[in-house]
Amino acid sequence: MNTRSCLAASILLFVPLTAAAQTLDWPATVVCALSDATICTPDGCHQATLETLDVPSLIRLDLEEGVMHAVTPEHAGRQSHFKVIDSSETRIVMQGFENGRAFSGVLDEPGTLSLSAAVEGTTFSVFGRCTDLKLIVDAGR
Repeated sequence: MNTRSCLAASILLFVPLTAAAQTLDWPATVVCALSDATICTPDGCHQATLETLDVPSLIRLDLEEGVMHAVTPEHAGRQSHFKVIDSSETRIVMQGFENGRAFSGVLDEPGTLSLSAAVEGTTFSVFGRCTDLKLIVDAGR
């Protein structure tokens, strides 16, 4: 991992969205580090890796355009479109449907992201931490 990637990862872990949320406006773009995946079938639920679910470990959410972009090299070019269905000073709720799967997510003020998706007979959930992309760009200068 290069120095810039390490810096970005440390910012993701230690700088929540609280500063941006205090202005009562959400940033236009946030970057989220994903982890803690769970997959469920009618037979039960178990922990899963992001690799098993083919989910990128780093995503960029364009909140104004409603696009979730994969940032990791192995998932380059992947994106999903969503609609923001509720937004307040403390939370954004998004939903989407594509490729036969429904998904929804909640991004709250401290920068915690909860995502879930469902296809016939299977659901999965992933949690993450997010921060304003502008903070990462400014820190890298």
